[in-house]
Amino acid sequence: MAAVCLASCIREEAANSEADILRCILPEEMMTGIAIDYYAPYSEEYNAYPIDIEVKKGSQLGSVALVLELTPGATVVPESGSVQNFTRRVRYTVTSEDGKWHRTYSIGLKYPSEAEIVTEYGFDNAKITKGYYVFTDTAPGKTEVVWASGNQGYSITAGNAAPEEYPTSMDSNGRTGNCLKMTTLTTGALGEKVGKPIAAGNIFMGRFEVLNALGDALSATKMGITFRHIPKKVTGWYKYSPGEKFYDDGYDNDLVDNGIIYAIFYETSTNLQYMTGHQANEGWIHPNMVAYAKADISARKDWTSFEMEFDYERYGKTIDMELLASGGYNIAIVMSSSIGGDKFKGAPGSTLWVDDMVLEYE
Repeated sequence: MAAVCLASCIREEAANSEADILRCILPEEMMTGIAIDYYAPYSEEYNAYPIDIEVKKGSQLGSVALVLELTPGATVVPESGSVQNFTRRVRYTVTSEDGKWHRTYSIGLKYPSEAEIVTEYGFDNAKITKGYYVFTDTAPGKTEVVWASGNQGYSITAGNAAPEEYPTSMDSNGRTGNCLKMTTLTTGALGEKVGKPIAAGNIFMGRFEVLNALGDALSATKMGITFRHIPKKVTGWYKYSPGEKFYDDGYDNDLVDNGIIYAIFYETSTNLQYMTGHQANEGWIHPNMVAYAKADISARKDWTSFEMEFDYERYGKTIDMELLASGGYNIAIVMSSSIGGDKFKGAPGSTLWVDDMVLEYE
């Protein structure tokens, strides 16, 4: 995921970087263990940056003392640790130590959702956020899937690029309706200066923490969302066009680019709530891993079907059905226009289109 890793090498000016909520602390008996997203984009609905915290069923929300960990020197109103009524969302305003910046958050406590996530992905719906596409898949009665991508990291070098000029974008010429389009791009003079000359188009289930990416891009890539079923396989359709010249410490080689689509299924724990780019670099060898699926993507001019089954024998793990039902397992589907994009290897112009994907499960 070259666009993701690039963010760690080129500093982004973040106006509110000293007025942030870094951590929300509740009584341990209230928490379900589901990770909290502190980097959700600004919400027009709440007129604030949203933070949603999952708490155990039966938790009393009318009188909660939420403790907030802030960036150094920052202050917050209402005061950290003050008792608030969380039967509705509560607004907190954080002010930086120098008083020049502030950020307003809308914090909500919620019980675990009974709804399952969407398992059919047509990539017909995307909104433009901060100049690039963010894909969502929805279905009646199900929890929507919001896809993360390296676009957020690429925006550091994108300048005035249009949404269609980012590595991950929408194409109206799908197999049915719109489709997902991922393209490996060059990163210009800034990227070359730090030895990161390409950015592969990519998308994944999870989230990308751009502020953390400045220090550790691999850890900033959080792969996984809660899944309460046993996944069996992923099917879908793709087209792939490799770029003309492959970059691998230069372009003087005869290598041909390939894309990749894969999926991981793993057990969460107190010490591991998400898999990251570090586990990807280690070949997904980790004690929490349960199953892995992969589809190798090569040149195809026409829409071509793919099917990848989850391999459970690889890890020899037994599914804990009680843990599964309580949301203790995560799944992530990951796609990229260059299989070596996370190592900044690939051919500019390589393009992977994906449409009509389905996650099948028991």
